[in-house]
Formats: sequence, structure tokens, C-alpha cells
Amino acid sequence: MVILLGFLVDLPSAWRSLKNCHWQYLGWLALWITIDRAVMAYKWRLLLICRDLAVSFGEALKSYYVASFVGCFLPSTVGADAMRVAAVSGPGRPSDLVAASVVLERTLGFLAAALAAGLALIVLAGLAADLPAQVLWLSLAVLAVSALAVLFSLSNWLAGRLQNLTRKLAGRGKALRWLGRFLTAYADYRRQRAALLWFFLITLAEQSVPVVGTWLTALAFDIPLSLLQSMAVAPLALLFTRIPVSLSGFGVVEGLYVAFFALVGLSPTDSFLLGLVANLSIVVTTLPGAFLYAGGGFRAPAAREAEPAPPPRHGFGD
Repeated sequence: MVILLGFLVDLPSAWRSLKNCHWQYLGWLALWITIDRAVMAYKWRLLLICRDLAVSFGEALKSYYVASFVGCFLPSTVGADAMRVAAVSGPGRPSDLVAASVVLERTLGFLAAALAAGLALIVLAGLAADLPAQVLWLSLAVLAVSALAVLFSLSNWLAGRLQNLTRKLAGRGKALRWLGRFLTAYADYRRQRAALLWFFLITLAEQSVPVVGTWLTALAFDIPLSLLQSMAVAPLALLFTRIPVSLSGFGVVEGLYVAFFALVGLSPTDSFLLGLVANLSIVVTTLPGAFLYAGGGFRAPAAREAEPAPPPRHGFGD
């Protein structure tokens, strides 16, 4: 952020854009992301209920909101996911199985994002004359290998090896036993083909969220960006934000936007604004999670009422 603001961004120009913003487009952006948040909760619940974990849509949505809010102060992606596992785990909901659902969610999400990024690269190659052909083919090859690795992680061959490993870890301590159960729970998802297919199709459709969101932001600031240009860059840039190297992605998203949107002719200032709003919009739409967190965090009211009352406190003379 320091490098971007100090050396690349024209701050007076950025301030003028902010003052002249068409706020109605940002309102549509907030609604767009809020709908996507509900879709995320619905998809995750699919992975839970197909393994006989009774989780209501309301509980899944609440967990998503609270975890997203808390995750704003933790390493991107990993922090929020760990909080969701903690939120849903409990009696009748083994933490290893819940963790497997979250990891599978991210795994299939990465596969969908990789496919969207591959399509974006092809579109970008047609829009950016200065994109070297070797970069295109090398990138597509890396994405293809990544996709094959995801599919391999759900193969029957690997599942058999993981089951053998689980038996070996059974007597190696609590942490290793948990790891073995987690690996088995993840591998067992290969039997839920219908649920995984439906989940993946929804996730593919979800790849339109950053494309439309970036385009709405461009309309808000009068940035000359077409929907096709957004489709060529946004999925590619956001694929790299899945790497947990920053708090809530700040600095990383903006830097990637500046680098990639330069290929379609945007200035660093305009690209920075697109990335900054992409980050801030996620933070703003997690504010319901702040109120839910203040009201008791992840625990349901019934669970709090069931807690035993604290023993009476006595003074020194009692």
C-alpha cells in the first residue's frame, strides 16, 4: 500500500474521483455482494447436510457473516475458514468433518476460479497485444496442472492411501488422530457426486461476481472499463488473492489490479481505485457479522441459556 500510494497513485486525481462518485452503483455493488454471501452459505450447507450434519441455512449464514467479519483482522481466507470450523463444530458435528467440508469448499472454489482465470487469459490475449504468447500458454499449463491436482485429491486411489495413513496415525497422539480422521472425511466426499456437481456448478456461476462487481465500480467512478475487459482481468487478479499473505488482502488486491488492468490500458490510479473498492466492499458487507459477533458471536442463544449459572461469589467475611 505504501509503494502504491507513494509512487504509483495520483492522489489528487483519486480524490476527485471519490468526490464525483456515482454512489448508486456502489449501492448495487453492495447488494450484489450480499446476495453472493447468501449463495456462499447455501453452498457450504450443501457440503454439510450431504454428510448428515444438521445445520440450518440461518446458522450457516450467521457463521459466514461472523467468520467473514473476524477474518478481516486475520490472514486472508485461512482466518475466516478456521473461525467457521470453530463456529459449527460441536456435539454431533465432529470438527474433522466440518474442517473437511471447508477445505473441500476451498478446493472446488479454487478449481472454479482456475477455470475462470483460464478463460480470462484467453480473452485477455485477444485484448492485450503486448501479452507474450508464452505467458499465455505457461499460465494455462499451470492452471491445468492445478485442476488435475484438485481432481486427484478426490480420486479412489488416493482415498485408499489416505485410509491406510489414517490407520497408522490412530495411535500417534490426539493431533495426529484428528489429522487422520480429517483426511478420511475429505476423501469420503468422493461418494457425494451429485452434491459436489451441484456445488461446483453454482461455484462456476459465482465467478461472475467479481467481474460484475468490478464493472459496477468502474461505472461509479467513470472509469473507462467495459464488461469484457473486466471479464478478462478480474478473475485472473483475484485468483492470486486466495494466497493468505495479508490481512483481508489489503495491498495485494490493489497491487494485482494495478498490474493486470494496465494490460487493458487503465492508469494505476484507476486500477488502484477498483482494487480498493473491491476490498472495502467486502469489509462493508461483513458489518452484519460485527453486530452478530457483538450479540454473542457464534453461539446460539439457546446454547448460552443452557450454560450453568456461575457459583455465587462470597466476600472474605462469609
